[in-house]
Amino acid sequence: MKMKNANDLDQRLSRLYAAPVPESFETGWRADIRREESIQGMKKWNGKPMWKRLAPAMCALVLVAGSLWTGTLEDDAQHAAVTGYRSAGSSNGMNAKYSLMTSESAAYEEASYDMVSAAGYDAGVTTLGADQQTQRKLVRSANLTIRTNTFDDALAQVQARLTEMGGYIENLYQYGETTRHISLSMRVPSEKLDVFLQTMEGTGKVTDRSESTVDMTTEYYDNEARLNTLYEKRARLNELLAQAETVSDLIEIESAIADTQYQIDRFETSQRSIDRQVEMSEVYLTLMEQEQTVVNPELTLAERIRAGFEDSVEWLAGFGRDMIVFTVMASPVIGVAAAVWLLWKLIRKFKKREE
Repeated sequence: MKMKNANDLDQRLSRLYAAPVPESFETGWRADIRREESIQGMKKWNGKPMWKRLAPAMCALVLVAGSLWTGTLEDDAQHAAVTGYRSAGSSNGMNAKYSLMTSESAAYEEASYDMVSAAGYDAGVTTLGADQQTQRKLVRSANLTIRTNTFDDALAQVQARLTEMGGYIENLYQYGETTRHISLSMRVPSEKLDVFLQTMEGTGKVTDRSESTVDMTTEYYDNEARLNTLYEKRARLNELLAQAETVSDLIEIESAIADTQYQIDRFETSQRSIDRQVEMSEVYLTLMEQEQTVVNPELTLAERIRAGFEDSVEWLAGFGRDMIVFTVMASPVIGVAAAVWLLWKLIRKFKKREE
């Protein structure tokens, strides 16, 4: 009887297990499993400190930013080298190509000062003639900007015209690579200034031109009057020096003569400067090379793909070099940071053991 009851129970249980499971129950059961897995994953993620989660991303960001920054350092270094080279060239005045112009300028200045000294600003000059009093001292200057397609030929033409007119170059500064520019500060005889400016129009397209005139007549003849007074004062002081009887009188008179001579030298220098500016007008010329417009033919699809691929490979190669350079640059900092981190880990581990 017991065996029969056991068999009957087994049959009923087998029919229970064989019954189909409702679809809603299976769907809910699977949803509960996924929700539990998600909760466990969040707990695992939330258990990590924030710095551990962000550390890899920050390290990658620093590496990329440092590599890009290293690339800008190379560009800055190249720019500084070019700027230093140009500044050195400018401070040296003119290069070997224009050394002849420099020697001509020095020769002219020496001859000009000798001529002015020979004209006489010495003790013998005491009066001004009527023609001198009415002569005006006008200082002229001009500023030109010229664009040209033939830069070398235009520069050679400017130099030839300047030499032909009896002028010279005071300062020269050339810069630019793809399109060259040159700035010239020149001296041209004032009586030939108009002719020289007209000839410059044939060297290229004049995009900017200005002229100015400064009247130095009043200052010039005021200086002349002061010089005459100083000449007379110096003559009287020399007479007193010859009549001096004591050492103190000699020292005082000699000091007055030295001060008077200093003032005379100062005014004579000013007069020579005005005469030079009146005789030789200053011309500022900026010669600019006209940029050549190059029309590139339209590229085919294959050529564009190849060009893009080559540019990408070149950029990646440069980025890789910059990354290596940055890693080497940052290696001392990385070493110190690693040592500090290792020391912190050891201290933390030791404290845990004590607890």
